[in-house]
Amino acid sequence: MAAQPFAQNPEESQVTARPRAILPILAAMFTAKLSLWLALIAWSRTQVNHSVPLMAALRGELMRFRGRRAGNLAYYAAGPAHDGRPPLLLLHSINASGSAFEMKPLFEHYAQARRVIALDLPGFGFSDRSDRLYRPALFRDAILDLIEQELAGARVDAVALSLSSEFLALAAQCKPAYFRSLSFLSPTGFSRRSQRIRANRPLWWLLRLPPWRRAIYDVLTSRPSLRFFLQSNQRTRLKQGLVDYAYATSHQPGAEYAPLAFISFLLFTPNIFAVYRSLPHPCLAIFGEDAFSPYDLADALRDKPNWRVRFLKDAGALVHWDAPRAVITALDEQLN
Repeated sequence: MAAQPFAQNPEESQVTARPRAILPILAAMFTAKLSLWLALIAWSRTQVNHSVPLMAALRGELMRFRGRRAGNLAYYAAGPAHDGRPPLLLLHSINASGSAFEMKPLFEHYAQARRVIALDLPGFGFSDRSDRLYRPALFRDAILDLIEQELAGARVDAVALSLSSEFLALAAQCKPAYFRSLSFLSPTGFSRRSQRIRANRPLWWLLRLPPWRRAIYDVLTSRPSLRFFLQSNQRTRLKQGLVDYAYATSHQPGAEYAPLAFISFLLFTPNIFAVYRSLPHPCLAIFGEDAFSPYDLADALRDKPNWRVRFLKDAGALVHWDAPRAVITALDEQLN
């Protein structure tokens, strides 16, 4: 009598079949993702111009020098050089397409009556954009190099936007004698959440891998992405010039290195609020409605007589673009 085949339990048969059925699905998903990545890389390398002509961001003289600590730097200068008042130093924000163009409303206004300096921070504008270690100390040193080497150590009034407020605070803590007053527009580091930020070095390492490094950055700095980001930081109608310059400055050789460090949280200082509180200078903070940088710690400065805080409900993070008159009025009280 022939042996009967072993009868498999129907439930066991279904369990065995499921992994086999999932394998083709997983393979298809992997293939689709790989194809998308390859298409993205191909688009970046063949369709995106990474050497868009870059014009000066501001009216004024474009100056270049080699900082002792921060390397090759550039800045814009305009206004009377000897009017008896300290130079006004303007610092743009840090983002995927940061540039001195962001400070245009203040630069043009104050250059009519006093000396104004707008620095291109490391990794941006006409300053060095090489592949190097971008950390808060580098940006702090760039500010100090400018004051020491180009302004002969003169005391300055300084205004910084967003994350650059942290670099300005670090510079003022390091060399307090270089600063007469400090003003911060939509400064980061004023929330409890910001105190928990830590550098994500694995993410930074991953983003910097050559096969897709530039491709990822190109997606972030496409015109639709830039327009969305800039408009999300404003309450008034977005100026086309701001978008155009953001696109041009982000499509330069090496433009991705500093922003990728920013995206990986390498440029934030977790204990920066303690630094803000320790500053002895006259300090002004102006906040708009910024979903990315809350300011729930601002009330903790009420016991500091050298601090003034202003809130502009009808402005976004780019407060001086949304409400230039209100910002200039507050700054005039600080600078005069």
